[in-house]
Amino acid sequence: MPDRPETSQTSAPAAVPPASTPRRGSPRGLARRLGAALVLVLAGAVVVPAATAEPAAAASPATSALAATPSGAHLAATALPARANGTDFDPGNIITDEVFFDGKALTSGQIQAFLRRKVPTCHAKPGDPDCLRNYRETTPTRAKDAYCKKYTGAKNERASKIIAKVAKACGVSAKVLLVLLQKEQSLVTATAPTRRQYERATGFACPDTAPCDPKKSGFFEQVYSAAHAFNRYAAPNAYAWRPLGKNKLPYHPDSSRGCGTATVNIKNQATRGLYIYTPYVPNKAALDNMYGTGDRCSSYGNRNFWRGFTDWFGSTRYAVRGAIQKAWLAAGDVDSSVGVQRGHETCHSKGHYCVQRFTRGTIAKSPKKGTFLMTGALEKAWRKAGAQKGPLKWPYSPAKARRADSSTMQRFSSGYLVDTPRWGIQQVVGDAAKVWRKNKHRTGRLGLPRAAAKCKGSGKKERCVQHFVGGYVTVHPSRGNRAVTGDIAKYWKSKKLDRGSLGYPSSNEKCSTKKKVTTCRQSFGSTRVVSSTKYPIRTVRAKIAKLWDSKRSAVGEPVKNRKCTTRGKGAKRYKVCEQQFTKGWISDSKKHGTFYVSGQFGKVFTKNKKKLGIPTSNRTCTKKSGTKTCTQTFTKGKIVKKGSKKPRVRT
Repeated sequence: MPDRPETSQTSAPAAVPPASTPRRGSPRGLARRLGAALVLVLAGAVVVPAATAEPAAAASPATSALAATPSGAHLAATALPARANGTDFDPGNIITDEVFFDGKALTSGQIQAFLRRKVPTCHAKPGDPDCLRNYRETTPTRAKDAYCKKYTGAKNERASKIIAKVAKACGVSAKVLLVLLQKEQSLVTATAPTRRQYERATGFACPDTAPCDPKKSGFFEQVYSAAHAFNRYAAPNAYAWRPLGKNKLPYHPDSSRGCGTATVNIKNQATRGLYIYTPYVPNKAALDNMYGTGDRCSSYGNRNFWRGFTDWFGSTRYAVRGAIQKAWLAAGDVDSSVGVQRGHETCHSKGHYCVQRFTRGTIAKSPKKGTFLMTGALEKAWRKAGAQKGPLKWPYSPAKARRADSSTMQRFSSGYLVDTPRWGIQQVVGDAAKVWRKNKHRTGRLGLPRAAAKCKGSGKKERCVQHFVGGYVTVHPSRGNRAVTGDIAKYWKSKKLDRGSLGYPSSNEKCSTKKKVTTCRQSFGSTRVVSSTKYPIRTVRAKIAKLWDSKRSAVGEPVKNRKCTTRGKGAKRYKVCEQQFTKGWISDSKKHGTFYVSGQFGKVFTKNKKKLGIPTSNRTCTKKSGTKTCTQTFTKGKIVKKGSKKPRVRT
């Protein structure tokens, strides 16, 4: 691979790298190593070189996309579906710095797993080195310099360990190094590699016009030198003949063909480094036939690098890292159900949640539920709702299907998405989601959401009602956030919900069971709605409701609804409302006030209502000479109870 174009290239400046620069191959040497059989290999075919294979002298992959494979090579018909599309190739941004200079892109374990997937079975020949997945080498220690951190050598290191350590020391992605090894010597997919392939693993310091530099021979030396070189290219004021910005790049190494040049606006250091490595830009014919040949002016080196990276690791523009990458690799990386990365990883300001978008879904990271894949209808609905910027916000846990109701539910940091055959996809968000969760969401009394929330107002004045199979959830700034279920929900619906006389609920439903009778009550402003397994639905209203709240244990549960009548004549007419309860009565009138009659007095009053009239006081008790006397007055008389005697009516 060249540090600069050939000096005979008319478009190249005369500047020459320092004498201390390691020898590199000419552009044609690069060409031979860049494309050739690798066009097929990087498309998914496996190259199995013979033990004595030598590169064909005329092969020049920079100028021939289908150059000769090593002598005796065998191409297995195991090609993967093509992923790279020439219309996506940006000559000024072949790969971003974020992706290229990601020294932590892969762990040694992930690299080892990748190598095993590429060569499930090794057929190394006796006397030749093992496949890359099994290859080991004792490595030297390299001191820290201006381009790489210290590399600590070790005995018998795996190839995967070497690649990971070099990547970390030099800050060059292990993915880049794997693609480089493949396009140079087919080492990643070689099932019977030769010594020559390891000696020239990355093609470093192997020019066409001279023998390879023996000091740079060997797997470790080749991998380390290549990573080191890309950092050297990025040094300030280095390789000034290939600057960032607009450059004239030839289409073909042979200027006699008259193929001309293209003006390329090089946008980043990674792309600049690739053009120092391979100073040619693919033309339209090469890009139109991404997995084959172009025309007489086509070169393929940088195209093949981009294509190989795309086929193996997805986008050259967006990095996949950490926990999200771990989940992506476990799912099958570019072949996974989520596909190829289509955006950067985005995280919550406090780092609690992270998401990254892929072609067919999203991978999310949650502080409590770990990392998981999101695909299908719910993921699309989340994106349509604004993804993490919408009301649902960040994915909290993976979607879960439930056989009992054929529903699929996914929780987010501010709500839920629920998909059912009957009600479709519904979202439950914000305070409504909190109420639903408190009520055991789809397994509780509310059950599945039937429709989207209907809201009025905005901000702090927003009021909402959402319909569920088993009732409603309401959100109100002053009455609170409530669930309305069962018979009370049916009654509320019959009264036109929040639009009717009851308005929004102002308390949660409270239930109790006594003598096998379950009674539930819920407040709607000044009205209490009561249901039970024994009586039909009842209401307790206004001042009677207020007194009932404090005397419920004394008077019991309502038996009937309130009944109001008019008493008196002319100017002295007044309204009286009475309501019977299981243990007594409550009466209210503007003239006499609001009072209750309970216990034994309640039973006497029930039998003597006409005779006694309307209560004008609550029961009062006094004790005189050791005898307790209790009295309650009415408009026409009173009830008196002395000691242990039964209460009597006095008129």
